[in-house]
Amino acid sequence: MDALVSSAMPAPHIDGYRIDRLVGEGGFGQVWRATRTDDGSLVAIKVLHAELVRSHDALTRFERELSAIERLDHRHVVRALGHGALADGRPYLVLEFIEGPSLRDVIHERRALPPIEMLAILEPLCDALDVAHAQGLVHRDVKASNVILGHDSRGARPVLLDFGLVKLLGDNNPSLTSSRTMLGTPAAMAPEQMKGQPVDARTDVYAIALLAFHMLTGAPAFGGTPGIVQSYLQQHGPRPRPSAHVDIDPSIDEPIARALAPEPADRFPSTRAFCDAMRAVIAPAEAPSGDVEVVAFYVEGGPAELALAASIARATGMTIAMSAPDSVLAVTQKSLIDVSALKTRVEELVAHGARVAIGRSRARIYGGVVDGDALDVEGWAPYPLPPGVWVGEVA
Repeated sequence: MDALVSSAMPAPHIDGYRIDRLVGEGGFGQVWRATRTDDGSLVAIKVLHAELVRSHDALTRFERELSAIERLDHRHVVRALGHGALADGRPYLVLEFIEGPSLRDVIHERRALPPIEMLAILEPLCDALDVAHAQGLVHRDVKASNVILGHDSRGARPVLLDFGLVKLLGDNNPSLTSSRTMLGTPAAMAPEQMKGQPVDARTDVYAIALLAFHMLTGAPAFGGTPGIVQSYLQQHGPRPRPSAHVDIDPSIDEPIARALAPEPADRFPSTRAFCDAMRAVIAPAEAPSGDVEVVAFYVEGGPAELALAASIARATGMTIAMSAPDSVLAVTQKSLIDVSALKTRVEELVAHGARVAIGRSRARIYGGVVDGDALDVEGWAPYPLPPGVWVGEVA
């Protein structure tokens, strides 16, 4: 929940920005939502805590976060828009403001996510981490609270945040580990990270597998145990199996167990390799043969309306292409659906205040996965969506 600006927590003054409210706070700083006065756009401003201004460790981490984000021009990494220092010396970063819930909040609300929905979140994050690793960067803090489920004109946009613990490969500067050996959140850390040993891309492979387990089951892989117990379980305990907690295909257990191997050498060599293995067991299929004409069904509404929309989509033989906290998109090959029957079914959605669009586009549908132009809703439906039902040329 957003924390409002109050006298007990004064908002910083930054020329060119109007501070709206505090939206987050951690061990190193605060994050404020602000409006850029010259164009009215929303931004997030991260400000270092005042007591850390004289900490070389904290300042170095702040500088590294800025450097890392600026180097990673990736759709699924938060973008840096500027930086500076307040009058009292505290440095700040100006970041894009991403509207949407955190993955942690979505998991808390919905518990386990279906494997295909988990995969839709996992893939872009693995791609972002793969790009970071190619740049010589290890994130070291991949967890649900550091992922925002945003949207843009291209559709769903999971975004990786908080590069405050980023590690440059080959940099063994002891000044950044002298204050505390273990950096990160125990429930989201690899064994070598817990022990203060060297890290590499396989450290993030371990963390993204922990996140995949969290999404699939709604619970941490090794439970909510204290750090010292986490360390023991992750090093010596059995590898957790998501199928033991939720009703999913047990074949999903194998790639997660490999990615969670205690020894880095036994894991997948990259986040991309892990993701490919997950896709192979969750959505096994031959390569798509090409685009086909489809009917697309898009709904905006609350949890009840979206649950009903998903039920209607499945009942009419459609494939869920994307699912977000405030919207759902489903498609099917045009020749396989009775559009009149679909229109009749959506009247109940409209009665509950949902906004609905039914239109024509093109897509590839394979193994329960959808790709192609239909994912760009603004390409085939009006934006913003008008109240009621909008129906395009679907005949």
